[in-house]
Amino acid sequence: MTPPQAMILAAGRGERLRPLTDRVPKPLVAVQGRPVIVYTLLRLAKLGIRRIAINAHHLAEQLMAEIGDGQAWGIEILWSREEQCLDTGGGVVNAMHLLDAAAPFLVVNGDILWNLDLHPLLNTFDPQRMDGLLGLVPPLEREGGDFLCQAESGELQRAKHHPQALTYAGILMVNPRALAHYPNTPFSLNRFFDDALQQDRLRGLPLHGGWADMGTPQRLANCEKMTWIPEGV
Repeated sequence: MTPPQAMILAAGRGERLRPLTDRVPKPLVAVQGRPVIVYTLLRLAKLGIRRIAINAHHLAEQLMAEIGDGQAWGIEILWSREEQCLDTGGGVVNAMHLLDAAAPFLVVNGDILWNLDLHPLLNTFDPQRMDGLLGLVPPLEREGGDFLCQAESGELQRAKHHPQALTYAGILMVNPRALAHYPNTPFSLNRFFDDALQQDRLRGLPLHGGWADMGTPQRLANCEKMTWIPEGV
C-alpha cells in the first residue's frame, strides 16, 4: 500500500540550532548543498506520494517561497500556515482538512535525513487495529531510545535508557479517525501516542536504512560527512 498523501512537520523554530535558525527556517538548513526538507520531498515523491501538506510558522514566508507548490518535484504541496505554533499534534490536526479525511496518511518530521525503506511501514499499517504505526530506528550516539518493541506483534511500551530501546524516527502512519476528536490547539504527538498506547492501538516497526537527526550543530556537522544522504535522490 502506498498512501496518496503525507504531511511534513516544518513549523518549529529549531532552538538548538540558533543562531542559524534565527534567519533560516530549520527545514531549509542545507546539508550537503541541499535543504534538508528537499530530501524528504524527493523521497516521498519516489514512493509515489503526490499530495503533501506542510505546516509552517517560524519564518513561514521564507519557507513557503523557497518550496512553493511542489511542481519542481512532480507533487502537490498544500500549506497549513499557523499563526501560533501548534506543536506536532496540533499541527497535524490543523492540517487534516487539506487531506482526505477517510484515508491514512504518512507523517514525517521536516528536520530529519533518511534513506529508509518505508514499504514495510506502509504495508503493515492496519487502520482496523491501529491508530498509529511508528517507524523506529536505533538510537543515535549514546542516547537512550524511546520504546521497546515486540518483534512479532509490534506492541510498544515506553522505555528510556533500556539497552534494547529504539528511537522514534519521526515517521509514522496515522489513522485520521483517531485524531478527529483532538482539539485544534497546541499539543504534542506524544499525547496521541500515549492515548493510543493505553487503548492498545499503537504499534511500532523497526526500519532499515540511513537515518540522521541534524537538530544540533554537532549533528549537522556529522551529516555533512554521511555518504548515504544524497543516495537515490
